[in-house]
Amino acid sequence: MPLICLSSPKGGVGKTTLAANLAVGLHARGWSCIAIDFDVQNALRLHFGVPFHDRHGYVAHAIASTDWAGLIRSTPSGVGLLPYGAVEDVQRFAFEHALKADPDFLVRRLARLRADPRCLIVADTPPGPSSALDAISRIVDLRVAVMLPDAASVSLLPLITDGSLRCGTNSTLRVVVNQVDRRVRLNADVTDFISRQVGSALSATIHRDESFAEAAASRRSVLDYAPSSVAAQGIAALAAQLDSCLRGDPMLHKANP
Repeated sequence: MPLICLSSPKGGVGKTTLAANLAVGLHARGWSCIAIDFDVQNALRLHFGVPFHDRHGYVAHAIASTDWAGLIRSTPSGVGLLPYGAVEDVQRFAFEHALKADPDFLVRRLARLRADPRCLIVADTPPGPSSALDAISRIVDLRVAVMLPDAASVSLLPLITDGSLRCGTNSTLRVVVNQVDRRVRLNADVTDFISRQVGSALSATIHRDESFAEAAASRRSVLDYAPSSVAAQGIAALAAQLDSCLRGDPMLHKANP
């Protein structure tokens, strides 16, 4: 099964929201999707109907369990979810150490899932460099870098194109510019600049839409909450592009060790 990694050099870009909605969009296109949260903020779960008070997640069991398939929880969207969970510092440090110290830590724990060609993993990572991003870079097939149309994103763009956040030298890169409002001149100019810099790697521009926030507040995907919204149309288009990329590259369907 292929693995998609969503990353960004900075926080606050809407990466987790895109990861959740993209997983739902790809599931609608026939994939059996598993969404994994590698961010200690434990926010990915809030897009899949998990109650706010539910603190359970896979990280507390990640080291003892050598097969994470048994830790997946079902969601109303049909996407399988591995939430990070609320953990003590000692558990978080142990997890990050395992990711950093053992090159095959993720390979072994995702082996059964990766062996199923019908399945697709969508991994949400913390912003910036992290142990999780380093570990995922060894097995990622398609990396999606999420940016905003602002000056900070422009200054950090080299980290995505040729720097520390490449997330796998053999993976395919796609760039998404999120929260685009072309009525704002600087917003439009920055979007066009990023497009010129990354060229064909630009997969989509997602327009700013309050439906994202409203859907998140209801703990649903925007595709389910507001299917006719601009937000839903943008996610559906992005899912279609990535689906085409995944199905069109035979290397993404080879069995992984």
